[in-house]
Amino acid sequence: MILRTETVEQVIDGDDRRIFLKDVLMTAGKHPLGMVRKRLPPPHKSLGTVLLIHGYGQNRYTWHSSKRSFVNFLAADGWDVFNVDLRGHGRSRRFGAPFPRNLDDYIRDDLPAFVQEARELTGDDRVFLMGHSMGGLISYFSGATRVRDQVRGIVSIGSPYVFGQGSALLFGLREVAAAVRWTGLLDANPALPLRLVGSHLNRRKGLWNARLLPLPIRAWAPDTVEPEVLEEYLGRTFDRSTLTVALDIFRAGRDKGFKSTDGMIDYSTAFEILDRPLLVVAGTRDGLAPPASVRPAYDKSRSTDKTYRAFPYGHIDLVVGKEATRTVWPLIRNWLARR
Repeated sequence: MILRTETVEQVIDGDDRRIFLKDVLMTAGKHPLGMVRKRLPPPHKSLGTVLLIHGYGQNRYTWHSSKRSFVNFLAADGWDVFNVDLRGHGRSRRFGAPFPRNLDDYIRDDLPAFVQEARELTGDDRVFLMGHSMGGLISYFSGATRVRDQVRGIVSIGSPYVFGQGSALLFGLREVAAAVRWTGLLDANPALPLRLVGSHLNRRKGLWNARLLPLPIRAWAPDTVEPEVLEEYLGRTFDRSTLTVALDIFRAGRDKGFKSTDGMIDYSTAFEILDRPLLVVAGTRDGLAPPASVRPAYDKSRSTDKTYRAFPYGHIDLVVGKEATRTVWPLIRNWLARR
């Protein structure tokens, strides 16, 4: 359902600006979900449909800010781009969608609802799924099961298919979480106000940006994002989520695979046998999703058309870093264009 349509002039990056059609949308169903659609005005003919799925505890601003917008980059290239807010995040929370009970809620319900809405509005039979961090995992698992026949291809950016692999700290956190979860102490599934994390990082971004400070985990590599871009990103992108979703990601890494909540669907096996074009992007300086945790998705996939690329960036700067606009962005644009 289209709630509002407007013509806007917005930044792609720096001084590069274009005019776009922008729709604010709400999906139908028990839990209405929000997303924003961007495309070039008529008479332009779309190259196809792309859905962008954000990561854990974030929202649609992962992909778009007033100073640098990957959404607008793709839309300016001719794609029909849908930027989603998963349940409990951004506009979806304001529309009344509850917090997720688990990762399966996103896979089984949310992504299929977004895909259906996008297909109905565009008339396209199939769409590309593109996810950052957890969004890539959702794309893998839902794209191989619930929306399998509607997927043209999948792109993941910094998505830890085997969470904790390649990082002693994250491996330890994963194992401790598994032990504590077994006790039942975490069954209450509290909502986590991760916006406070964004506020902390924003207030102390100079400290986190210090090259000489030996930090075990960095959200971005030092000096890869301009201060004004980083400030807006940290101020708008961090949102809320529930503890169970994080624990599901940990469990998937520990078990080297992920199944549905009822145990009836082996999502990992379904993804690994899926024959759709696949692009896996990793950051060699990514402390949250090191290449050792990201690359297994590429290695285990049996797709006849798969690509793996690694860049010297961290978790955030893979999407909004100043060099990403000249490396990661064009890579994805060219990969989409060839398919």
